[in-house]
Amino acid sequence: MKTFLLPFVLLAAPALADDAPPAPPAASAPAEAPAAPVATTGKAELMAPPSAETKEAARKAADEVSAKHAAEGAAPKDEAPAPEPTVTVSSPKVEETKPLPPPPAAAPAGPDAEWAFVKAAAGDSDEAVRRADEDELDLFVRRHPDGAHAPDALLLEAGLRAKDGDWQTAAGELLRLIYEYPDAPAQLSAKSAYLDLVARKASRHEREALRGLVEAPSEPDRAARLASAWTALADKAPGALDQAAVAQIRDVLVRFPDRAGNDALQAALAKIHAANDRPAAALLAWRRLIALYPGSALRPRAQMAIGDLYAGALREPKKAIDAYQVLAETYPQAPEVRDALRASARLFEEKLGQYDLAVEVDERIVKLYPKTPDSLQALKDVARLQRDRLDKYDDAIKTLQRLSKMHGGQDGIDALQEAAKIARRDLKDYARQGALLEQVAADYPSSKEAPEALYDAGYVYQYDLKDAAKAKAAYGEVSAKFADTRWARKAASRAAKLSGN
Repeated sequence: MKTFLLPFVLLAAPALADDAPPAPPAASAPAEAPAAPVATTGKAELMAPPSAETKEAARKAADEVSAKHAAEGAAPKDEAPAPEPTVTVSSPKVEETKPLPPPPAAAPAGPDAEWAFVKAAAGDSDEAVRRADEDELDLFVRRHPDGAHAPDALLLEAGLRAKDGDWQTAAGELLRLIYEYPDAPAQLSAKSAYLDLVARKASRHEREALRGLVEAPSEPDRAARLASAWTALADKAPGALDQAAVAQIRDVLVRFPDRAGNDALQAALAKIHAANDRPAAALLAWRRLIALYPGSALRPRAQMAIGDLYAGALREPKKAIDAYQVLAETYPQAPEVRDALRASARLFEEKLGQYDLAVEVDERIVKLYPKTPDSLQALKDVARLQRDRLDKYDDAIKTLQRLSKMHGGQDGIDALQEAAKIARRDLKDYARQGALLEQVAADYPSSKEAPEALYDAGYVYQYDLKDAAKAKAAYGEVSAKFADTRWARKAASRAAKLSGN
């Protein structure tokens, strides 16, 4: 059996539900079918509701179908229910579009236009604008250091900063102009302005050093000239320009990072920090020198400075001693080692109260630098500590005798006389006192102290030891060896009394 269903019948079927003969329910008829999915075809095809004529035509078609079923004896109960009409909705196809390209970036007008701008702003009637232009001028020079207007921009910036009371930054910019652009027409004006600032603003003890910087060296290399300005400042007046000098040094280090000699500039930066009471910044600057310039001859000096910062401003004596020890072990031939050892001994004594360790360090100085002023002072310090702090009087006497033998001269004489005092005062050892006094005369017979020392030895033998024989021998030696001195006459008189004359 063939069934012909016109499309419009499918659309009209719901509207004819009340007029069509009822169909017996199908035993296995499924529940209402779900709505068909909406198809998108690229065109808008939304079907309009059926009109009255369509409904009428659909009704007639349904009647004909029913009559045909009746004639053929086929029960419409087996016929599946007409499907629900499908409404297809399509959205218009959206064509793909590419994003519009960004507008072209505006190219800067160039350094001449920029110079005209910052120059005009410097003369603005609004003071706030003029102050803001100081940084604009600084940026202009940073962007165009080789440009024709850079010297004039530095001169203009220095003038603005001087008016605002920042004379140090102004002086720093003027020095940069003088050293970086020695042939610029602004050179003379820069020198005049710089000298005027120094005369009016610098402290009395810094003026001479700052005035001496006005003449730049004839070095052809620009970076070398700039570096020489700030190393000279750090050596002669490190506290004068403070942060202005720091900024200029950092600028050179950034602009010329691979220049040979930047280690000296790094040292200048550390000294300026230290002179302006920034010990932590100075410490970091010295450490940077050691870390980044492994071949620098300034590394021992940097290590010494680190120890000095810990010993002084940072007040950490143990860290200072550690830093000095690193210096002595890492750079044993460096001249700074002597100062490091002396400083270590002083810290052990004065800050830590560890006198035995102070003696140990002093003895190391004696061993490393014999017959030098350093060993002389070390031996004196050892004897003093042994006598005054450690109560090692016998050791103190022996140390003084070593001092006399190693160094001689007036220091040797004074050492033996001090040893004699220790023997008498602290040990009550009069025999040893007498022997030490005799040693003065024996070791230094031409000294003015010799006859008196020998006479005093006789006195000790006579009155403290009650040894008339030794006393007479000492007095007789005074008369024989130093006959033309007053001690000879006194010795002869005492010897006569001992003899009963």
